[in-house]
Amino acid sequence: MRLLDFLSLDTDDTISRREALDQMGSAGLSIAAASMPLAILGRSNRSVAQSTADPVEILNYALTLEYLEDSYYRQGLNASNLIPNSARPIYEQVSAHESAHVTVLTSTIEDLGGDPVSFSDEDFDFTAGGNFDPFNDYPTFLLLSQAFEDTGVRAYKGQAPKIAGNDLLTPALQIHSVEARHAAEVRRLRTATQGASLKPWITQAENGSAPAAVYAGEDATSQVGIDQTGLGNYSEAEVTEAYDEPLSMAAVAGDDGIAAPFFA
Repeated sequence: MRLLDFLSLDTDDTISRREALDQMGSAGLSIAAASMPLAILGRSNRSVAQSTADPVEILNYALTLEYLEDSYYRQGLNASNLIPNSARPIYEQVSAHESAHVTVLTSTIEDLGGDPVSFSDEDFDFTAGGNFDPFNDYPTFLLLSQAFEDTGVRAYKGQAPKIAGNDLLTPALQIHSVEARHAAEVRRLRTATQGASLKPWITQAENGSAPAAVYAGEDATSQVGIDQTGLGNYSEAEVTEAYDEPLSMAAVAGDDGIAAPFFA
C-alpha cells in the first residue's frame, strides 16, 4: 500500500496505529491485545465511572490541539526549503487532515449550541520561547511533528471514556485513528531520514529526543488491573507497544502541560 493511501485510509472503523500498519502491510502483530477496540483500551489504567464531562469542553480541547497542528503544518509547508520534495506530499496530506479536523470539530460544537474556540497562527510559538527552530531546521520540524502527533493520539484516548455511549465517541475515535497514522508515518520519516531508532509505535517510554513529558507513563505493563506480561510469552517491551496510554486534559493543556510552551 502506498504511503498516501495509508494516510487516507477510510476512517469508518476505529483502529490502533499497529492495526493501521497491518493494513499497510508493513508489520505483523505479535500481540493480540493490540486489536482491542479503542473504546475499551481507553479505559486502561483509569477509573471509568460514568463521567459528567461537558462534551463541548472536550471538543474545544480537541479543537485547540487541532488548531495547533493545523497551524504547525501550514507554516511548515510555507517555509522556504524546509520540507524535502520526497516528504512534501505526505505533509500536504497530513495538513489537509488537520484542517478538516478543525472544520468538523468547529461545526460539531456549533451544532451542540456551544462556542468553538478559535486561534490564529499568531497565537502559537513553535519555538517554545526560543528553544526550537522548526521552520528553519527540518530535523527539528520532524521532532516536534512526532511530539505533537504522539500527544494527539494519547489526548484523544484520554477523553474516550468520558464520552463512551455518546454519539460523539465514534467521530472522536475516527479522528484518533487518523492521528495515529500521522504519528506512525512521522516516526518512520525520522528513522528514514535521520537514522533515529524509532518504530512506528511507542516502545516503553522511549522518546527519540522528543520532549519526555509526551511519553510519561507509556512504559505501563498493567491494563485494567492485569499485568499483561503474564498473559503470554511477551516481553515487557512488546506489551508496552500494544497500547497507547491516555493523557489527561491537564497533562496536555494545563498551565504546565505538554502544549503550554507552544502558545504565545
